Amino acid sequence: MIKLRLSFTLLAGLMLFPSVEASSLEQRLQKLERQMSRFSALMLEVQELRADLQQNFGAVEEMVHQQQQLKKQQSSQYLDLEARIRKLESASKQRTTATKAARPVVQQGQSSEYETYNKAFALVRANKSKEALVALNKLVKKYPNGEYAGDAWYWMGRLYTVTSDKKQAKRAFAQAKTILGRTVKRSPGTPQAERAAAKLKKIP
Repeated sequence: MIKLRLSFTLLAGLMLFPSVEASSLEQRLQKLERQMSRFSALMLEVQELRADLQQNFGAVEEMVHQQQQLKKQQSSQYLDLEARIRKLESASKQRTTATKAARPVVQQGQSSEYETYNKAFALVRANKSKEALVALNKLVKKYPNGEYAGDAWYWMGRLYTVTSDKKQAKRAFAQAKTILGRTVKRSPGTPQAERAAAKLKKIP
């Protein structure tokens, strides 16, 4: 009798074992499905974040490009105005003997300050920043107290600003302020003083 009961117990256990194993497998599958679902959600978030970053980066690049274009446009407009003013001043100098005498004299084949500045300014108008900076630096070294020293320092400040050299731009504008301010006080009402005053207003 005891053996019979034991046999039934073993048989019942064997019958229940496949059910328990199937239940465990199903739970594992459900757990795996939940993990896959969370992983898919995370991947979707990553893709969305990546898309947002790319969009924001593109917007920043566009803003930088627009700012650079605006600087170039403003510089070009001011260069045109500067050229017109210089033509008027040149015509005025040709009509005035006293002003002609004030120009530096060309000696031993060397260019006068006026000619040196004109050559440097032509490079500025041609958007040749590096060459213009070299020419303007040479001018202020050769004519530190010359008639066009303030103009040269001003344009160096503008060029350094365009090339994003803030330290040199600040230095150049500081020199320009000093020299141009002196010109305004020394020669009030003259074309040189008016030109100097106009530049002073544009110095940041």
